[in-house]
Amino acid sequence: MYLALTITSFLLVFLVFLPLIKHSYWVFRSLEYPRFQKFIICVAVFIGWGILYSFTRQINIYALAALCAAIIYLIFKIYNYTVFAPKEVRGIKSRDEKNEIKVLSANVFQDNTQYQRLLEQIKSADPDVIFLLETDDKWEAGVQQLEADYPHMLKAPLDNTYGLLFYSRFPLSDGKVNYLIKNDIPSIEAIIHLPSGVKVQLWGLHPEPPVPGESLYSTAKDKELMKIALKARDCELPILVFGDLNDVAWSYTTTLFSKVSDLLDVRKGRGFYSTFSAKHWFLRFPLDYIFCSAEFGLVQMRRLPYNGSDHYPIFTHLIFNKRLERVQDGPDADHEDIEEAKEILEKEVEKD
Repeated sequence: MYLALTITSFLLVFLVFLPLIKHSYWVFRSLEYPRFQKFIICVAVFIGWGILYSFTRQINIYALAALCAAIIYLIFKIYNYTVFAPKEVRGIKSRDEKNEIKVLSANVFQDNTQYQRLLEQIKSADPDVIFLLETDDKWEAGVQQLEADYPHMLKAPLDNTYGLLFYSRFPLSDGKVNYLIKNDIPSIEAIIHLPSGVKVQLWGLHPEPPVPGESLYSTAKDKELMKIALKARDCELPILVFGDLNDVAWSYTTTLFSKVSDLLDVRKGRGFYSTFSAKHWFLRFPLDYIFCSAEFGLVQMRRLPYNGSDHYPIFTHLIFNKRLERVQDGPDADHEDIEEAKEILEKEVEKD
């Protein structure tokens, strides 16, 4: 058991710290995803050392020290997304319906055909904005009844698992489907008009993940996120960015996105709200997001039940209040962060 714990400890430490190498190859980037899982395993191995020592008085002080360093590092990475951390977006109890917006974002899983199940969720949640990902022509037909209540639409149904459908109860202006990095991966951009007349800039994203079968490198995803981050930084309107970002909240890229965009993460201080995988409880990561500018407060955020997809839908109810801008603040980007974002935009997308 001594040898097994020693080998396991050093292997875990290696896997914990390998993502510190800022390389776009999928091996390095995908190891950022399971940081919570690695934390649980590290704690279990630490307890294993305690049990072994209590019976045999055997211990490898170097393995234990390295394991402790890994645990502390992982706590540092995931802490902001636990209920023990301060909330980055304030909870709001007072209501102002003319300045509220309810967003439902769902990666539906293209091969899933349980259209009615999703429609029932939408009816129950009653969102103002709906963003559906991995939608093809069959999905467009399957949810066509949404058009009666959500007349403002942007659509790009595709059969490559990157199609999207966007529906809004509120009027839109300057709405368009963009292909920011690759010509087969769409995103949406629009200005939505709240009932109060306030204009809000929206971006809806679904970049390509760095995994075999999709892309061996994260460069395309990183470029798409940095392009929106820099646009958001220069935007004078209130902002919402949402969708399946195919990245975990505690990753280097998402952290840089938040800093450069100057947007707030609703999750911080509230929990992981892990949305993928809906079918494997241990391999569950927070991949579906909503970021907002500092003028928004949170009324409610919910992860909705399983609906046949490999992702859970996420529902977020926000309220615009200009005064919040004076009391809310996200992580600040320094000069190096801005330059790094610009450098990422200049990189060539590797061919897999």
